Amino acid sequence: MPTKNSLLIFRNEINNIDKKIVKLLAERKNLVLKIAQSKIENNQAIRDIEREKKILQKLIFLGKKNNLTPEYITQLFQLIIEESVSTQKKLLEKFCNDHKLISTNFSFLGPKGSYSHIAACEYADRNFQTCIKNECSTFEEVILSVENNQSDYAVLPIENTCSGSINEVFNLLKNTNLFIVGEINIFINHCLLAIENVELHKIQKVYSHPQPFQQCSNFIKQFPEWKIKYTKSTADAMKKITQYNKITNAVLGSEIGSKIYGLKILRKNLSNKEKNITRFVILHKNSIKISEQIPTKTTLIFSTGQESGALAKVLLILQEKKLIMKKLSSQTIYKNPSEEMFYIDIEVNLSSPLMQDTLKEIKNNTKFIKILGCYPSENIVPITP
Repeated sequence: MPTKNSLLIFRNEINNIDKKIVKLLAERKNLVLKIAQSKIENNQAIRDIEREKKILQKLIFLGKKNNLTPEYITQLFQLIIEESVSTQKKLLEKFCNDHKLISTNFSFLGPKGSYSHIAACEYADRNFQTCIKNECSTFEEVILSVENNQSDYAVLPIENTCSGSINEVFNLLKNTNLFIVGEINIFINHCLLAIENVELHKIQKVYSHPQPFQQCSNFIKQFPEWKIKYTKSTADAMKKITQYNKITNAVLGSEIGSKIYGLKILRKNLSNKEKNITRFVILHKNSIKISEQIPTKTTLIFSTGQESGALAKVLLILQEKKLIMKKLSSQTIYKNPSEEMFYIDIEVNLSSPLMQDTLKEIKNNTKFIKILGCYPSENIVPITP
C-alpha cells in the first residue's frame, strides 16, 4: 500500500511528466509555424482533412497498445490538431491581410454570462486585440445594432447538437443584408444554479431561455412539479433570480455565469447529449474574400417552390460537382406552409470557378436563392474511435 511519502514521489513524477508535455507542445507549435510559413510560400492549403484522419487513426491504435482509450486519444489530439490549424490560419490571415488585429465592437444576446457572450469573447480573443461587447435583449436587436452601425459584428447561435437548428435566427438571416464572415463552436455545460445550496425537491420555479430547456429536457422531466419560466437569455435568467433573492428559484445557466452572478452550482452537465455544442455565426456588413489556402465554408438559402423533385436536383448537382455538404435543414415559409426554405453549408470557396459554375446550375432549379456568406470553416475532424 502506498505511503504518504510514496504518494509525494508519484506526484513529483507526474509533475515532471507534465512539464515535458508542455515543452513538447511548445516544440510542436514552433514546427507548426514553420510548416505554415512553408505552405504560404508554396501556396499550399492549410488543412488536409484526410491526413488528419489517418494521423488520428494511427494515434488511436498506438493508444490502445498503451492502455489508453480511443475516446481519450481522440479528444486530446482533436484539440491539438484544431489548435495547430488555428495557429496556421492566423499566420496566413496576417500574411494575406484579410483582417487586421484591431479594436472592434460585438453585439450579442445578453446580459454578460450568456452563451452568446461567451462565444463573442472567445471569437474576439482569437481575432482582435481589444473588443467592446454590446448586450442586446433579442436576436433581432443583435442584427439591428450592426445594420444601424452601432456595432461592427453580430454573434448569433444557429444550431445546437441537442435541440437542432434555431429557426428564429434562420428567419433573420433570410431578411438581413449582413453577411456571415465567421463561425465558432462552443461546448455548452448547462448547470442548475441557485442563490444558495438547496435540495432539488424544494425548488419551485426554474428560469432560462427556451433553448436550454429543450437541451436539458430529460433532466427537467424528472421534476414535473417545477414551474418553467422563460426569459430572453440564460444571463437574463441568472440576473432575475439574484434580484428576486428566493431560495426556491433556480436557473439553467452557464458555469461562467454562476461566477459572474455569485450563484451556487446545484448540478452540472445537464444536457441530453454528452457533447452539447452550439455553433455561432459572426455577421458583418461587408462580405470577405478568403484565401484559397484556408478551409472555407459557403452558406446559402434557397426555395424551390412547389416543383416536385427540385431539391433532389440541387443535391444531385452538388454530388456531380463532388462538393461536400456539411449541413442541410429546411423550414416552412411563413404565410406559405406548402413551401419550404432550405439552408445549406458547403465546403467550398465562393470565389472558386467550381462554386460559381455550381451556383449557375442551382439557380436554374430554384425559385429564390441568397448567399449568406463565405468564411473560414471551424470544423472538428470527424472520426469514430
